[in-house]
Formats: sequence, structure tokens, C-alpha cells
Amino acid sequence: MVAAAAAVLTSACAPSATPTATTSDSPGTASGGATKVVLTLGSWRTEDLAMWEDEILPAFENSHPNIDVKFSPTNTNEYNAAIQSQVDGGTGPDLITCRPYDVNRSWIKKGYFEKLDGKPMLDTFDALALDPWSDDAGSRYCLPTAAVLAGFYYNKDIFAELNLQVPTTQAEFVGVLKAIKDNGKYTPLAVGSSESWQLAYNGLYSIGPVYWKGEEGRQGLIKGTTKVTDPEFVAAFSAFEAWKPYLPKGFQSLKYPDMTQLFTLGKAAILPDGSWNINQVAVDGLNVGVFGPPSDVTGGERYLQEMPDMAIGINAASKNKEAAETFLTWTASPEFQESYVNKLPGFFSMGRQPVTYTNTLAQDFANLKQGAKLTPRLGLDRLSAGTPPFDDEVWRVLQLMLNEDLSPQKATEELQKGLASWYTPQQ
Repeated sequence: MVAAAAAVLTSACAPSATPTATTSDSPGTASGGATKVVLTLGSWRTEDLAMWEDEILPAFENSHPNIDVKFSPTNTNEYNAAIQSQVDGGTGPDLITCRPYDVNRSWIKKGYFEKLDGKPMLDTFDALALDPWSDDAGSRYCLPTAAVLAGFYYNKDIFAELNLQVPTTQAEFVGVLKAIKDNGKYTPLAVGSSESWQLAYNGLYSIGPVYWKGEEGRQGLIKGTTKVTDPEFVAAFSAFEAWKPYLPKGFQSLKYPDMTQLFTLGKAAILPDGSWNINQVAVDGLNVGVFGPPSDVTGGERYLQEMPDMAIGINAASKNKEAAETFLTWTASPEFQESYVNKLPGFFSMGRQPVTYTNTLAQDFANLKQGAKLTPRLGLDRLSAGTPPFDDEVWRVLQLMLNEDLSPQKATEELQKGLASWYTPQQ
């Protein structure tokens, strides 16, 4: 997940030596002698190869005997450049797994995708789910596959031992952290600052939306009607700064896996993290629960970071668009959505229809969505398409806040200055 997140932000990745996707000019033969169309599906998730080949694709092919689909992944860090090279060279896959926001918007402008406007498959998703894969005019080019969530894992046994309740407000959250610290037996927060990306994705972008009001604040930055130096953003950075007294000793050298280990060994009570880490967190013998980002006041609005992670689009140059559309329509079905997310615990359906999750922690995460206002990560839509990229700058200043005592006011001033140096608000 880390590499995948980083790749979303990077427009220039090392190209793959040999394109992994193949064209589908040579059809096979279905039973009964009918011509069988062979599609290729490009993806950055090499770790999912067996899942697609052994479980998901056979389910599709059983109900569509005239279509075969070959899953053709490329290493995460090479994917963007590889797809660009393949599509530009005429060897791109029929189906392309789409990055969200700025990377995909650049691919749309290059004409990589077939437009999906007017297709009934889109009706399965709401606008917030479709927007990350749309152009400036609102046309849709990719169908959502899955999203990830962010929140707080907590050790239920530690909470019970210290007679703690799950916090629902920021004041209660800080109170819980103080009680754990005062007890002295456990570290309150398993957070390290060696890897700055997770300070944003599992920290600020998780707790901040309650202050900048989710989409209201995010869209305000995009449209230029708000600034990072406005009080609501400064308040969000201040809430993040309030974590510092409750971090582990030597937090400056702790990396992402170290944080997980600190929690799974029972040495820390709370781990701010993403749903993608469920399998690493849910170790045998650990009694783990999940709670969402606290509201600012009792009974206040709840906000939850739901980050659109992947979608699938049809290569505009594909020679098998009809078959590709048939496959894409199938991915909008409850059959696919429930199968996919349950084979990958920590990834969540973006469709309108509720999905049941067989993994307990995944279901706990999904339950957090009920009654919450969903919003994606603050810095990945348009704001990081120039230099300095806003998202990268957020990583940098959050690390400085923890490691070198940069104040929330100074941090937001630096971010606004960098953004103003190149960004033209979208009207």
C-alpha cells in the first residue's frame, strides 16, 4: 500500500524493461467452436495474481464462456511509466487499472480511455466514487473497483484493563491518551515519524476533515475559496500536533513496520493506520477493535477518510471494446464487488449497494462509514499536479512538526506559499 500510494503521486516512474501486457489480436476458441475473445487486464498489484487467476476470473469466464481475461500486472513503482509506454506504443492492455485523480486525469487528456458516459454500469456508483476518474467536464472514464479507509486500531484488552472508553470527540481522545501515558505501562500511540507519508495518510488526513469539514474544505482549496492558513486548517494541524506528547520514545527513528509491531506486541494501545494493514494488525491472540476519527464536539458530524484506490477503464485503442465493456459491467455487479473485497480484506466496495465483509475488522471498518461524511485524502486531487506537490509538502511539514517543533501556523504558511507559487484555482 505504501508503494502504491507513493506511485500515485509520482508522474515519472522507472519504466518497465519489457511491457507485461499483450495485445489480444489472436482469439481463442470457445466450446462449440465459437470464437473466444482474449482480453488483457493491466494492474500494479502483482501480489493479486493468484487471486485473479484462480478465483475472480474463473467466476467471470464461467458465466461468459466466449471471453477469457488475462491478468497482466506490472510492479507498482513501474506501473505508471509502463502503461504509458505500452499505450503510446500500441501494445497496451484492453483493460487498464486506473490511478485516482491527477495521474489518471493526465491519461484521460492523452486519450487513453474509452468514455463511459451514459453506460448503465455507472448507476451503481455515486458522484464522489466516480469523480477521481473523471475529466474536467465531468465525463467518466473508469469504473471504481475499491477504496481504502483510515482510522484507529485499538487494543481492547488494554482499554478494559485501564477502564477506558472509545473516544468520540477530540477532547475525549486526548483524555484517553493522557490516561494511558499516566498509567505508564503502555505507549499511547504507535506512531513513528521516520516515514513521513503515513503522518499524512494515517494522521492529518484522517483527523483533519472534521475541522475543514471534509469536502467543503477540500473543494475550497481546489476552487481557491479557502486557504491552508485559514483557521479550520490550522486547527487540524494543531490537533495533529497534540499527538506528540503521546508518541513512543525514539519515535523519530520508527518506520511504518515498527509501528505495527509495537502495537501487535501489545506495547502500544492505539495504532492510527489504514484498513489495508488489517492482515498485519490482526495477529493471533490480539484483541483488536477499530474506531473512527473523533468529532470536534459531542454529537458533532463524523468524517471518515475514504480514499479511492483503484478503478478499471477500457483502453480507447482496444480491438475488443465490446468484450471489455461486458467485463467492466460485471465488475459493477454485487457478485464481483463482494467477492473482490472479501478476498482482499481492507479494501472496500465503492458501490451504492451494501456489502457484507467476512473479515471482522473489515466489517468494523465498513461500519464506520454509517452516518459519516466520506472524503478522500486532501492533497491528491489537482493540488499535487505541480511543483512543489502539495501532498509531498504536507508529508514534509508534518515530519518537521514532530521532529523539529515546526508550529501549525508556520506549517500551514509554508504549504500555502508553495501552493500559491504554481496552482491556479479551478472555477
